[in-house]
Amino acid sequence: MQVKNDMKKLNIINKIIFLINSISLLALLLSYISQYLNPNIFWPISFFGLLFPILFIINFLFLIYWFSQLKKQLWANIIILLIGIQYIDRYIGVRPNQNKLENNIKFMTYNVRLFNAYKWLPKIEKKDIYKFINNEKADILCIQEIHIHNDTLPDINYDYVHINMKANQSQSKLAIYSNYPQINKSSINIKENNINNNCIYSDIVINNDTIRVYNIHLASNWFNNKDYSFINRSSQSSIKEGVLGIIHKMKKSYKLRGKQVNYIKKHMEKSPYPIIICGDFNDTPVSYAYYKIKGNLIDSFTRSGVGIGKTHTKIPGSRIDYIMHDKIFSSSNYEKKEKILSDHYAIICDININKY
Repeated sequence: MQVKNDMKKLNIINKIIFLINSISLLALLLSYISQYLNPNIFWPISFFGLLFPILFIINFLFLIYWFSQLKKQLWANIIILLIGIQYIDRYIGVRPNQNKLENNIKFMTYNVRLFNAYKWLPKIEKKDIYKFINNEKADILCIQEIHIHNDTLPDINYDYVHINMKANQSQSKLAIYSNYPQINKSSINIKENNINNNCIYSDIVINNDTIRVYNIHLASNWFNNKDYSFINRSSQSSIKEGVLGIIHKMKKSYKLRGKQVNYIKKHMEKSPYPIIICGDFNDTPVSYAYYKIKGNLIDSFTRSGVGIGKTHTKIPGSRIDYIMHDKIFSSSNYEKKEKILSDHYAIICDININKY
């Protein structure tokens, strides 16, 4: 009854705005819920999680409007926005934590897009990517989408390496490079839906302590240049054609990732050692994949990232690459490398394992 009374006090313009605001608030609430629901149960809700940043901004603008009008409708926006404010630091880094301890371990993760084997970037050679990686001098390096031709390994300088060579030749490969001994190396094989070797792991000995490092590459959205052009509003495709094409591909990938992360999470829970996870999740920070893998782990970006956490070069605001670690470790010096040698940016951070 109170809502009806409040509505009666609004003019026709405000009634329309109130209706639109109510729909957008409901959509924002669904985005919060999306991360807890496996896409294989109800895949459409995943799109609300994808739209979280946009929905949050829209409802914030509605809050400003109702505040300027001194209307009671502002309270619904305040309450629902306050619920979601806890997710903002997953997208925008606000904690510049610079810690230069001598015993920090430098981690780097990078989707190298097959070392540009098919010349998506005309002026980039694979040797340019090798040089960039070697110059960074990370102690532990995780790479996704490695391309190996005629069994020739990449020219990357590390003492120890784990590459999932058992993967089919047609598949891109994963690798974990390190300056420390890898005493156990294996992969998680998921046979459903032709998913194979989307996660490898190595048990690495550092100063008499052993940690387990996972390198993850979850199912891609399989966007092509036409899709990226549509997303960036430069395509000549019709809106209907562009939207339906993207929705079809993302529906498939959401479901695949939902299955992958359940297998990976079960494996992680049985780890005899503290874990550090690197990789390309192909999903945003408000998603089932992120929520399931992260669990009680620390997302290093939220500890020392600064600015917009975009890690994909072609999709605005997309943060899909991560470095996470057990709570017994501390991380600092998170950095996104702006150099474009792939369709992803490389990310690095320092992790201190002294607490272990």
